[in-house]
Amino acid sequence: MTLFKTIAATALTGLAALGFASASVATTTIVEGSPEAHELLVQEIRSNGVKIVINDPFCGKEEGLMGFYAGNERKLVVCQDNGVPGGPVVAWTANDLDTLRHEAQHMIQDCKVGTNHDHQLSPIYHSPSAFAQEVLGPEGVQRITATYRENGASDLVLLLEYEAFAVAAKNIPGDQARDMSLVCGRNQ
Repeated sequence: MTLFKTIAATALTGLAALGFASASVATTTIVEGSPEAHELLVQEIRSNGVKIVINDPFCGKEEGLMGFYAGNERKLVVCQDNGVPGGPVVAWTANDLDTLRHEAQHMIQDCKVGTNHDHQLSPIYHSPSAFAQEVLGPEGVQRITATYRENGASDLVLLLEYEAFAVAAKNIPGDQARDMSLVCGRNQ
C-alpha cells in the first residue's frame, strides 16, 4: 500500500493525516507532488494563520464548486470530489490536491499586495497569461477565459485564475510553500 493510500485510509481529519512527522519531512528529500510536499504546503498555510476546511457546508451551495480561498476570513476550503458538504473528510483524489494547490496560490496572491489576508490579490508571475499558455496550452486558457467571462470576471480575475490553474497543474506544492513563506512572511 502506498504512503498516500495509507494516509487516505486514516480518515484524513482536517488534513491532519497529511501531517505526519514534521521532523521527518524536514530531514528527507521531498519529491514534488508527493504527500510530503503537500504536507509542507499545508503546514505553511496554517503557519500563516489560515484555517483549512475540508467539505465546508458551503460546498453544496454552488454546483461544481471545488474550493475557495476567503482571505478576510482566513479560510481555505477544499470541497472533496467524493465528500459531502458538512461531512467528514474522505480519501483524497488528485483533483482534491489540485484544488488545494490552486487555492493556496490565491493565498500567495493575497499576500503580494496590501496586507496579508485583506483579499487584495495580485499575480505573482510577471506574465500569468504566458505562463498559463505554456502550462495549460491555448485550449486550457480558452476554457478558463470562457468560464470566468461567462460569470462576469474582470481582466485581473482572469490573470489570477490563469496563474492559479497553471501553478496547480504544475504540481509543485513544495515550491508553493517556499513562495508562501517568502511572500506572506515579508508582508505581515
